[in-house]
Amino acid sequence: MRDIRVLLTTLWLLHGCASPAPVAMRDPAYRPAEIRRPAVVLQVSLDQTGFGEGEFSSQERAGLPERLEAGFIEGLNARGIFPLDVALTALRAYRGGSDPFDRLDRGQALARARSLQADVLLVVDMHLTRRDLVFCREVGRPAVARGTTVMALTLEVLRVSDGNRLLLEPPDAGLTLTDVEVECTPDRRARRLSAAEMSEGAASRIVTRLMRR
Repeated sequence: MRDIRVLLTTLWLLHGCASPAPVAMRDPAYRPAEIRRPAVVLQVSLDQTGFGEGEFSSQERAGLPERLEAGFIEGLNARGIFPLDVALTALRAYRGGSDPFDRLDRGQALARARSLQADVLLVVDMHLTRRDLVFCREVGRPAVARGTTVMALTLEVLRVSDGNRLLLEPPDAGLTLTDVEVECTPDRRARRLSAAEMSEGAASRIVTRLMRR
């Protein structure tokens, strides 16, 4: 799967070549043990190319954000993180590599988190694109998965008391996943993940980063 990780990272960087992308950081004051009952802001954006191919349908745009939210919350709960509240925002797809949280009103989000008596605010961005991807390059005969949904995650942790950024994890730090699983065996068996499975996988990756010491 190494070639797929490299490809996904490259695609994400190419998508963001127009302006500086978020850079990973971790404040020395960050403590994983504090991430138990946070407030959460979840942004979901579905890319729109304008060329038809790989587009999300109007039904997907209407229903997919809430399905992703439900799977994400379930995934957090299964890993011992129980958000006090989750604020979902469905955004128009952004272009370029600017900070996906540029349009976030952090002051308002932090005020809500303080009213809930949360210690930290988790801000998660799910940016979805749809494209053809090639799997199993390293084992001879590649497999092409048409219309693969790619989810690029960005994670930010803010301390509620002062708004200080404690953690930032961008997609190129290994936070990109797809809705296709391919076995690189002779029959190249492939499986499509549901929105719930994909968001549960997103939660798994997010929690792994949150708990890293």
